[in-house]
Amino acid sequence: MRAHRLSTWQLVVPVKSRYAAKSRLAPPDGVSRSDLALAFARDTLTAIAEVISSDRLIVVTSDDQIAAQLRVGGAQVVDDPGRGLNPAVEAGISAARDRDSGAPVGILLGDLPALTPGDLRTALAACAATESAVVPDQSGAGTVLLTHQDAALLAPRFGHGSAVRHGQTARRLDLDLPRLRTDVDDLESLRLAAVLGLGRHTSAVLQNSDLDLGELA
Repeated sequence: MRAHRLSTWQLVVPVKSRYAAKSRLAPPDGVSRSDLALAFARDTLTAIAEVISSDRLIVVTSDDQIAAQLRVGGAQVVDDPGRGLNPAVEAGISAARDRDSGAPVGILLGDLPALTPGDLRTALAACAATESAVVPDQSGAGTVLLTHQDAALLAPRFGHGSAVRHGQTARRLDLDLPRLRTDVDDLESLRLAAVLGLGRHTSAVLQNSDLDLGELA
């Protein structure tokens, strides 16, 4: 039986096409960058599915496999406009407002292969206690989660140093949730995620290579 899902939040998740994603990640030998990117997204969405009902999930993507999987599950898929992360997020926010203009909205990155449902649930509970919140990544510079009680006032400013920009209008929450806060953009962050514990999709991709997962730890 699945754990109780949250019924208030709408969650927007931008997922870049696996063929264009993770350009800074030099994958281990024998591993395809596109396969890793797809696995990151699948592990993130698997954790989300335990917390957010499919009819409250909006994924912005141009990836055919992710889109097909989500449509079967009942989530709303919005076409990525192809102009970068912030326009993709804005497209998702617009869809969320069209669906339920009174619901709080969160923006969660789609490259969190160590994410657990418990950490996501804890983070959203913390964010619910304030009008707008930003949860930075493990470096403290980037953003993994941005929320607002009023979707119309969400102003995505993702990119290098985004936590500071988001913190100008949102409360910064440096939560002790490393599995939520470890987004993977390079080999170092993949090592960190592996130490925390990878989701089954990412683990499978790495185990199908010549790499011993113990080497990442």
